[in-house]
Amino acid sequence: MNRRQRFMIATIVGIMVFATVFAVAASLSISATSLGAGTATVASCDTDGVTTSFETSYSAAAAGYQVTTVHVAGIATPDCAGLTMKVTLIGAGDASLGERTVTLDTPVANPTDLSFTADNVLAALVVKVAVVIA
Repeated sequence: MNRRQRFMIATIVGIMVFATVFAVAASLSISATSLGAGTATVASCDTDGVTTSFETSYSAAAAGYQVTTVHVAGIATPDCAGLTMKVTLIGAGDASLGERTVTLDTPVANPTDLSFTADNVLAALVVKVAVVIA
């Protein structure tokens, strides 16, 4: 196999890998109105994804606005009722800034609200919100 053939094969493989990654990324339904970025893991109980938003309040101790409540909406009901949902606030370098776990009610509240006040997470540090329902 000559150099040109090897180059062509490598190029084709690279395009296929890029197309696969792009297709997977495009299939995620993420909305993070306050963040501008997000991460979502969609369980089999919810095929169209969820949306997230959060509330803030000023903290003199933290010298900035901290996340007080995260709202998760669009959770499929009754399919996800009784399952566990984990919500993680993620900062730079994918560092976990705070995490809450809740068992979803029957029927599922829309939105489901989780308090992050005790974590003292500065809103400016949050770059993504990850949601896992299992």
